[in-house]
Amino acid sequence: MLCLRSSVREVSSLLNAAPVAAAAALRSPKLTSFEAPKRMMSGHGIGTKYWLANGDSTGPSLHGDLPKPAFRDEDRKAGWREQTDAVDRNATNNLPTYMVIGAGTGVTLYLAKYGLYGLALLLGPGRDKYAAAAIEIDLSTVPEGKNAVFTWRGKPLFIRHRTQEEIDKAQAADVSQLRDPQSDTERCQNEKFLICLGVCTHLGCVPIAHAGDWKGYYCPCHGSHYDTCARIMKGPAPMNLEVPKHEYLSDEVVVIGKED
Repeated sequence: MLCLRSSVREVSSLLNAAPVAAAAALRSPKLTSFEAPKRMMSGHGIGTKYWLANGDSTGPSLHGDLPKPAFRDEDRKAGWREQTDAVDRNATNNLPTYMVIGAGTGVTLYLAKYGLYGLALLLGPGRDKYAAAAIEIDLSTVPEGKNAVFTWRGKPLFIRHRTQEEIDKAQAADVSQLRDPQSDTERCQNEKFLICLGVCTHLGCVPIAHAGDWKGYYCPCHGSHYDTCARIMKGPAPMNLEVPKHEYLSDEVVVIGKED
């Protein structure tokens, strides 16, 4: 559909001329459905100096005060590099700059990380202090029949609150038949609690509590079985689980690793 631009002064003339133009256009047998509207708009009084079809913007119109745009490609393309600089066009290659900044930032963060780590080691306590560290544990936090795991000097520490049935089985074992003979009273100062390191004496694996043939500890790596007193009963482990030096401050508080 053609877009018309007009002034108010020609509205009446258009209304009077439109029926006549439409009748004349329709009487022509050679006009197609696309040509009839065109002839009606341009050849029968509509193409006046006040009424112009879309594109005929050289004459007066309601928007005659606007400059006619120039859409010629040669004018748009000519001298575009001189009209703007590289920053405005964002045409510079910034990849090398970004790569240098990114690499520098990564190296700086890497050095800062290890610098702070070294400073913490320098200002922190020495390894001899860590080796002699002792921890105090409240045994009331370990429910009966459960095995709690703590960390002591970088190693897992098992504290097991044994049931009466587990105590009876451990005390009834024939010590003379054990690979590493130790009685239950030698390993447990308080018969209710077993305190030992959770490190298998074979290759240093961490055994699983309440597992194995004796329901004490079981190392799945090579099949070492320990009883409820952490004594080796079956498998390749040469010795019982180590019992660290500990001292009871009360029936429910114990200190692990306290030096004389």
